[in-house]
Amino acid sequence: MRKNVKNLLLQGLAAALLAGGALGAVNASSDEASASTKPGPHNGSHATPLKKNAFTGVWPTLKFQSRGADVLTAQHLLAARGYAVTPDSAYGKETTAAVRRFQSRAGLKADGVLGPKTWGKLTALTVRRGNRGHAVKAVQVQLALTADGVFGKRTQAAVANFQKKKNLKSDGIVGPKTFDALITGSAAATPRPAARGYSLQFSKNKKHPTYSKLSLIRDGKTLKSWRAGSGLGVKDECASGQGWLPNGSYPVQAHFTNRDGNAIDGYAIQLPNKTCRPKAGTKRVTRTDLFIHSEMTRTGGQGKDTPNRDDADRWEGANDYKSLGCIKLAPADIKDLFKRLDQARWPKNLALRVG
Repeated sequence: MRKNVKNLLLQGLAAALLAGGALGAVNASSDEASASTKPGPHNGSHATPLKKNAFTGVWPTLKFQSRGADVLTAQHLLAARGYAVTPDSAYGKETTAAVRRFQSRAGLKADGVLGPKTWGKLTALTVRRGNRGHAVKAVQVQLALTADGVFGKRTQAAVANFQKKKNLKSDGIVGPKTFDALITGSAAATPRPAARGYSLQFSKNKKHPTYSKLSLIRDGKTLKSWRAGSGLGVKDECASGQGWLPNGSYPVQAHFTNRDGNAIDGYAIQLPNKTCRPKAGTKRVTRTDLFIHSEMTRTGGQGKDTPNRDDADRWEGANDYKSLGCIKLAPADIKDLFKRLDQARWPKNLALRVG
């Protein structure tokens, strides 16, 4: 009898512990769901490490001589991890050396270039109300707040407001998903029923337009994504020949591998005209000559290199992702896209979704 009572007590205790664990999982914030259960210091210098990251945006690539807010953010994150860097927004020798040391310790290629993999490791931390230090300053820099390194009410409110705009859980806690959104400009996708068949999706990176993304999707699953650009750095959708493609749906009208046009040659996908309204109460503007294309000859090759000139039929670097309002891919990428759509026999209802 005593043994049975003891067993019943042990079973009840085990059930209570399991229930407590389940409640803890339910109450965890969206950014903390994958966090390590081991306790960590919360002074902002060494925030809670995380086991797994799930980034959705395109991280900026920083290297020697890069400048700007993203460099300053990276420097604060390095300083938060104990690396000797001067947060001055300039990616100099000191920062390059610190990045190399961090990469080496993180098991990454120590090339001193801060790319997606390094960003993923560098932002694998959590900061929240009450923290102090460089990790907090990194958040404040991205939110354009006074970088005083104190995670107080003002910073918490700014974080929560930002999370709400980005479709993240608005808990005021900065974990990897929020760092992703802060630095890449990406937003959490709004769940919707998966569409059947093939489609194209152009996802705009508003912070770094030439790091936008074109994806080929089948039955709601992304088969392949490529770096893409649109416009000439002008984010106004209605700026004819300059702004990037307006949001909306575009049924594919035609595709070519040997187009011979005034500005667009070789591999190209033709899209219909699109109307948009610059501002409420103003006349609509019609955007014309819209394509997904690259820079190549009409036969799909590369033209000759003319010194000191931007050749329209030759891909010469990252600056070529800019276009006259179309979507541009690198030559090898648009050929890869065509190869995949050839295999799919170019579905009749193929459409591009922008935004």
